Amino acid sequence: MPASECPREGSRAPAFSIRTASGRVSLDAFDRQIVLLAFLGEGLTIGSSPEVTARIRAELRGLGAVLLVISTRGVFAFRPDDDLATIAGSHELVPGDVDASRRAFGLRDATHPARALFLLDGERCVRFSHVWKDEDVVDLEDIGDALANAGRALVRTPNRLVLSRRDLVLTTLTVSLAIAFAHGCDRRPIARSVSTEPSHDVPSEMDVTLDVNGKIGKVRIDVRTSLLDALRERMGLTGTKKGCDHGQCGACTVLVDGRRVTSCLMLAVAVEGSKVTTIEGLAKGNTLHPLQAAFIEEDALQCGYCTPGQIMSAVALIAEDRAKTDEEVREAMSGNICRCGAYANIVAAIQRARRS
Repeated sequence: MPASECPREGSRAPAFSIRTASGRVSLDAFDRQIVLLAFLGEGLTIGSSPEVTARIRAELRGLGAVLLVISTRGVFAFRPDDDLATIAGSHELVPGDVDASRRAFGLRDATHPARALFLLDGERCVRFSHVWKDEDVVDLEDIGDALANAGRALVRTPNRLVLSRRDLVLTTLTVSLAIAFAHGCDRRPIARSVSTEPSHDVPSEMDVTLDVNGKIGKVRIDVRTSLLDALRERMGLTGTKKGCDHGQCGACTVLVDGRRVTSCLMLAVAVEGSKVTTIEGLAKGNTLHPLQAAFIEEDALQCGYCTPGQIMSAVALIAEDRAKTDEEVREAMSGNICRCGAYANIVAAIQRARRS
């Protein structure tokens, strides 16, 4: 099937609506949530492979998305923290609507179906598409691979403008100066008296005294420096990781006066006078913190990049003493993303540390 028949990435997704015996299935039910729309010849069996199922859950959790499956067996929805839900069985569907939806997305009808996956963002634009070949056998692992590729495509989509705080400030200043310069060129110069009063410019850098892991030190930083950059680049505490730099992944979590914060969103000057604790401040000499030891015992890490943030968040979680059950722990730790999908072992490690 020529790729041109499918909706182009960045284009508006075709209308999607399927009548069932109990109502109508459409994307309106998912509001502005990201939807992964999968057209499969057969249904999707969730649970037959716990490892691959956990990976699919992790990919969906990282995307903040729901997987909607259209197949000859019916329509199914799969969310990262829920079981596979049947929206409509095969006997409840109107075949003409199913075929029309497939054709709208550039696929053949259900008689000789092509299998495909589309990522639709909150504005219902197509950000990623994947079409399996007719001879391919699509299983859970193939779905997981497609979801991983969809996640990478969403991050690197060229028409999504993502600015860092520094870029935003510099861009704003540049535009403001350009407007002021253009406006000044239209005016005749006005004679002004020269003031002998000293100027009071706001310094771009300043000395900040930080209390980190019980040690007080003074660092000279740009006033716009985040706590994360101050810790890593000025104080050499590289245990705190920079993941998304937008406060969405939790890899940079530290404690400020015992409260967990994403250090990439907090200015270093804002924590002067507060007590900051990083992953380096948990162990006492060669004696690990109970949570560090529990993460090792429960094998609660794979690549390890998110682990410092996971542990720091878990330290505050136990101190808060409000999440006791596994479900409550998952909810309270939902701000910390693990792309490897080690969530089950992370929960087990937190419960082990709580008992100890």
